[in-house]
Amino acid sequence: MNSHVFFDILKSKGALLSDFKEGIRKEWEQFKLKNQERIIQKTYSTFFFQYFHIYLKFYLQNFCGFDTNSLKLIAKEKISDNHLFLEYSYYLSPEEMGSFNEFAESFKDTSDGITSPFGYLYLVVSILGVILRKLTQEKFYIVLDAAIIKNGDNNNTLNFLIVIKNSKDELFDNYYYMYLYYFLKYFKNVPEAYSDKLLKGRDRVYQIALEEYSFAKERLVDLLYYFYKKCNLLQNFSPLLDFLNFVNSRVEDSIFPKLDIIKKEFLQNFDYTNEKKNSLIRLFDYIDKKSTLYATFQANNLPSQKSQFNLFLLYMKYYFGSGSLEALEVSDLLFLPGEFRNRLNKLNKTLDDVISAKNIKEIQDFMDIFSVLTNVEYPNVFFEKIFNKNISQINYDFLRTFLRSLNISITRLIARENKVLSENPNNEPLTFKIVVDHICRMLYTLIDKIFIRKIPGQASKNFIDPRSRYIGRNIALRVLELFIFSDLNVSDDVWPDYIISMNKDALLKDLEDYKVVIPEKFFYKYEDIVRFVVTYNFQSSSDQIIFEEWLIKEIIISLNKFILTIRNSIKDLTNKTEICGKLKEFFVKGNKDDEIIQDIEFVCQQLAIFWEKSK
Repeated sequence: MNSHVFFDILKSKGALLSDFKEGIRKEWEQFKLKNQERIIQKTYSTFFFQYFHIYLKFYLQNFCGFDTNSLKLIAKEKISDNHLFLEYSYYLSPEEMGSFNEFAESFKDTSDGITSPFGYLYLVVSILGVILRKLTQEKFYIVLDAAIIKNGDNNNTLNFLIVIKNSKDELFDNYYYMYLYYFLKYFKNVPEAYSDKLLKGRDRVYQIALEEYSFAKERLVDLLYYFYKKCNLLQNFSPLLDFLNFVNSRVEDSIFPKLDIIKKEFLQNFDYTNEKKNSLIRLFDYIDKKSTLYATFQANNLPSQKSQFNLFLLYMKYYFGSGSLEALEVSDLLFLPGEFRNRLNKLNKTLDDVISAKNIKEIQDFMDIFSVLTNVEYPNVFFEKIFNKNISQINYDFLRTFLRSLNISITRLIARENKVLSENPNNEPLTFKIVVDHICRMLYTLIDKIFIRKIPGQASKNFIDPRSRYIGRNIALRVLELFIFSDLNVSDDVWPDYIISMNKDALLKDLEDYKVVIPEKFFYKYEDIVRFVVTYNFQSSSDQIIFEEWLIKEIIISLNKFILTIRNSIKDLTNKTEICGKLKEFFVKGNKDDEIIQDIEFVCQQLAIFWEKSK
């Protein structure tokens, strides 16, 4: 299901749509006429500050099936000439929720995508943005940037943030060319003229970065306010994690210890007690370390099945590398080890095959051999048999539940810090909003300290490596990329593949005449793109499962069941031929692809070693 369906719906109401568009066009023309008389020209953000809510209400009511009596405009803020924030709430009736649930079930939507209330709203708001952009001929985007469903007894409220912002067309066109320039080096027959065009795009990115550098400091406030606003609406730190890691990893390349900068150049400006300053430092340090861990996982969240398998191996090694149940139940390996222990104990009472320390050790041993899948092209064959899911879905569930538990752990840490602070009556308690505010201000201080000078070359001396990685133009580019996070609120490690995948159809068409073949494995699929959008922008009741519970139910139990199924089917555990036969029977069933069957036979030969050793 895609946006063409909704364009068809709009066209079916042709007369009403034409009147709607004509009304907008007239108001825009009047706005432009008045602008000619103004000494200081006003922009589209001023126009939409006055009219957007009116347009949205009419559009949602007449074309999209929403009851706008349930729609409330909570706040609208003109942040700058290029940015307008509009925060809304919408009451979803039980009937509407029922319709969305039925729709999701019929489409088997496993990523809370188009069939969810916020997925649908995301799409229709984007289409409204396209309509308004075409009518005004201005370079802006209108996007649903954050949404959360708050569930209650007969009370489902959708809170959401719409952002109207500069589309940065020239920057993103050339940023795409820059990534494409490096990407296509791996493929033959790319014409030199085409590569030269891409190279010019790369050079233009650096030029834009240098041109924009002098405005960075004043724009940083707006950027960090965006993160503050988004985190508060979603009530979690997820949108800030990749940005925070991007900043802090560069600070670590500098000559300044980051905590020293925060203490000396930020916290000393506040009349806080030492306890409160230390609490804020501990919170920042905790989020910093966890964002680094998350970034490590995200760096492997690339399109191909092999990359996805490497991501799976990475977090399995992290959590099961010791082979110790105690490490999962007691140490700080998990965000919520107590929850893991309690839920495992509760679940064990219902299981025929109880999960014990021995089973965790077996999972570690199995994973050591299971890594052989790095040598096969289609590891999904094995995942769908063992886990009843493809590897991308498993990794997506991992990342979402990881963020869920991380955010719970931060909330609990704030509560613990407040308990310490309460011992001194001079300390005001820390709220989520206060913590987000201070984290954003700390990031501003760090960026200003290491990146911002009159010209970027002057900032080079702030870094350990001022003559290569941190020459002036590279610093200007890093500063420019800070602002890209508000448009691509995902890890910068996935930006190249994400941007290229978003332009896949145009790219393949461009290269068609040159016989350049790019396999599908190099592109994210549609559902992968949806998952990125959902992970950072939306939150619903489906997010309630925590990572520790997911780890037990989806990973430990599934692997244990598979191990026992094979073991119980084998009569002689010393007979490798029999073990291979049972494994092949398990994996091959329903598959007729000769190449895949060859891979299965190879993997079965390796996996058989596990059952031989465990006899």
